[in-house]
Formats: sequence, structure tokens, C-alpha cells
Amino acid sequence: MTTKQDSHANYIRIGSGACGTVWAKSLDGPAIKREDGGPSRSLANDFVMHKRALDTFLKLSRTKICNQDQLIQPQNLTRFPLGYSPCNAISSERIPPFPENVRALLVERYCPPEISNQILSSTSNQACLIRPYLGRTRTYGTAMNVNSRFRGFSLQNYPLHLDQIVELGIPSDHIECYAAMMGEALATLHWLGEIDGNDIEFVLAPPSTSDDDSTTAVTNVLGNHTLWMLDFDLCGSISMDLEGVKQAAKAFHRNDPFYPRPHTTLWIVFRRQYLQTSVDLAHKLYKDETESRLGLAKQFIEYIEITKK
Repeated sequence: MTTKQDSHANYIRIGSGACGTVWAKSLDGPAIKREDGGPSRSLANDFVMHKRALDTFLKLSRTKICNQDQLIQPQNLTRFPLGYSPCNAISSERIPPFPENVRALLVERYCPPEISNQILSSTSNQACLIRPYLGRTRTYGTAMNVNSRFRGFSLQNYPLHLDQIVELGIPSDHIECYAAMMGEALATLHWLGEIDGNDIEFVLAPPSTSDDDSTTAVTNVLGNHTLWMLDFDLCGSISMDLEGVKQAAKAFHRNDPFYPRPHTTLWIVFRRQYLQTSVDLAHKLYKDETESRLGLAKQFIEYIEITKK
């Protein structure tokens, strides 16, 4: 359960993960990601891969990646909250959180009643982003009506499973839009950025106020929102050959269940857009390598369909 306000001098902790904690002073950012997570995680690699992905996506993608400002050295963090040792950090654009009405909807539908008031009044839970799990439905153990002494709930990176997405009344064409945007984003990452996509995350969130008409957004029960991609600290470069395909496929299998499962209706949408984006990229940017790159994209899809049930 996340109800504690982690703040000092206006800093509030808005997220945490294996790589570190994320902080902000206001809704419009910037966000500060600290390297205070696991020893195997590298914020320096996150910074490099994030910049590479951002440069790639500015050329061709409807999925959003937050703008990144700088890699901050420990000596420049003197104004950070007391009790936190100096460490490397990244300053970047903050992904806008969902507004109060969406938070209230999620709490009403899925939060254990005995802690709902705590969640709604919690400052940290105002940092509401939604992970769209198109490849997983809830199990009995994750359903709300299961009695447990340890039922917790957090709106930070809230995992919204496919059955919940349907249950909330989100139109099927919007769900297919999420799948298509994921397919486009992953193909762009693979064949333009030459990045494996290992352990990346997708979240639904409102578009930034500076977005232009090129951003694809939908409006439904969650309000106006789009798809964002984040967390690149475990990403690696891939070679444009069969070994690169296998590396990308391994990363696909390791990720959280954002992607649709093969041989489902949503997978058909994802697959179609992934391959179409690969075609567009090859013809537009790699005219001398068109056939080889398209062959690799098809091998990736075939490999996933064979190895993932």
C-alpha cells in the first residue's frame, strides 16, 4: 500500500522501480530519476538508450517518450530530500498523471474498500499512470473480491489487465489502437533505433501540454490519453542479423505482459502494425537494405509466434 507522502522541500516521490526512485516538485515537472535501485541497473545506460530512442521516435512514432534534459552528477543534488545520499540522477519531462476523476474511478472499481479513503487522500497516489496489460487477464488471486490480510493498492503505475480494460467499457477500437501503437513503437525501436527493448514499459497517461496534432490520443472513460514508453536502463543494441532477432525476441519474452498474446485478435492488430511499420521504415530509410530488414522483422514475429504460447 502506498499512502505515505515522501517529500522534503516540495519534492514528492512519484514512482519507484528496480533502477531507482522518481521524484517531482509539481505536476508539470521536471521529474528526477535517482540511481538508488538495484546494483545491476545503470542510469547511465538508461540515459544513453533513452536519448537514442527519443531521437528515433521523433522521426516516426505515435507513441510518446518524455523529453530528457540531463544526467545529473551527485554533487549537483545538494537540494535533494534529507536522508537520501547523493547519487547519479536523470532530469526529464514528467509524464502527466491522470486527473482526480480517473483516480476515483479506479479506486471505486478496484481498491479494497477499507483503504479507499487513504488512497484518494494520498499525495503519492496522485501520480497515477496506468500500465495497459494487453497480454494478461486477472487471476483469481488478483481479483478484488479475494479476502486477504495483505491487500494493498497503489495508483502509481497501476496494472490494468485486459479484462479490466474491457470491464471499464473502453471501446474495442481504442484497445486495438493501444495494440497498434505498441506494434509501431516496438518496430521503430528495433529497426530504426536498433534497440532490443529489454524491460521497457508502456503507460497510458494524458498527452503533454506541448504536444502537437501528430500525437495519437483517444478519449474514453479514462479521459483524453495516449501511450507513453519509458525505462530504458536494461536496453541493449541489436545487430541487424539473426542474432539481433533472437536478442529482441528474448527481450520481448522478459517484459511485463504489455504486448498482446500471439494468436489472439489483438495480436493480429499488433502484428499487422509491427510489420507495416517495418515496411515503411525499410522503404523510407534503408533502400539498400530493404529486403534484409523486412526479412528480420518477419523472422522476429515468426519467432515470437512459435516460442510464446
